[in-house]
Amino acid sequence: MRILSLFDCPLGDIKEFLPLIKEQGFDAVQISPLQHTKDDYSKEWWMLYQPLNFELGNRIGSKEDLYELCQEANKKGILIIADTVVNHLANNSDSDPLEPNKNADYELLSDPACWKVKKQVTNWDDRYQVTNFCMGLPGLNPHSKKVQAKIIKMLNEYADLGVDGFRFDAAKSIALPDEGCDFFPVITYSLNRWLPIIYGEVLFANEDLINKYARYMRVLTNSHSNNKDAIIKFVENKDSFLSGDLGWTSNWPKERVTNEYQYLTREYPNTLYYARNYTDDWHEWKSPRIKEANHQYVKRYRR
Repeated sequence: MRILSLFDCPLGDIKEFLPLIKEQGFDAVQISPLQHTKDDYSKEWWMLYQPLNFELGNRIGSKEDLYELCQEANKKGILIIADTVVNHLANNSDSDPLEPNKNADYELLSDPACWKVKKQVTNWDDRYQVTNFCMGLPGLNPHSKKVQAKIIKMLNEYADLGVDGFRFDAAKSIALPDEGCDFFPVITYSLNRWLPIIYGEVLFANEDLINKYARYMRVLTNSHSNNKDAIIKFVENKDSFLSGDLGWTSNWPKERVTNEYQYLTREYPNTLYYARNYTDDWHEWKSPRIKEANHQYVKRYRR
């Protein structure tokens, strides 16, 4: 599967791009989160990852826009994958980053059991910290049945609108069953219908951790794994390109990204290509080299 990440791209524009997306050899499009954000007027890229709740509709598009996109994509055999923010909600301000926003979902806001302890992760190699502390924003408690119910309701609304799968943002920060948390099996088995592609973001992970997450979904990662069918591999994503804290590919020329993407498509059956938004490099996904990359593994695999 070849996935195109059109981050921060309006749904109406994606609908217009569908014929070219198909021609370029992409099987699926990952869209940005549609959850309500704490500032509907802000154009900051990270605002899409500061939702107030699990209601759908923001600057990317409305529920009606999503339904129309899914209908058109289905006609062309293209899957639509919804990016979802399930690990945290928005804060009030940078001066108090772990305090939930005063306009956040009231039912969650009024129940302390719905939130992680207000401590910041300082050691990303410590699984207890990673799964129990916050990653710079007010963390939701994945053990909470109230939190799980809100997320399940949103995912099923997405499914009813026609999406074919989900990306779970920051999945690495959500504990697994062998760590005492039933979040992923409960969430994935509570969907109203079967969806062909569900994956969680697990960055900088070892083989053992990747395999543990792979029991419940595919793993979106920049790390190596011998379990190639279980992972979705990428060269860069929005964080590596846009984030000041990470940003490890921000200075890479687009030629380097394309070269490495071509290598990935020869080695991995599932890949994601991020279209570099806010720059002229965004158009690289339309290039002949990306088209060639998307088809080369498929041809070899089918022989």
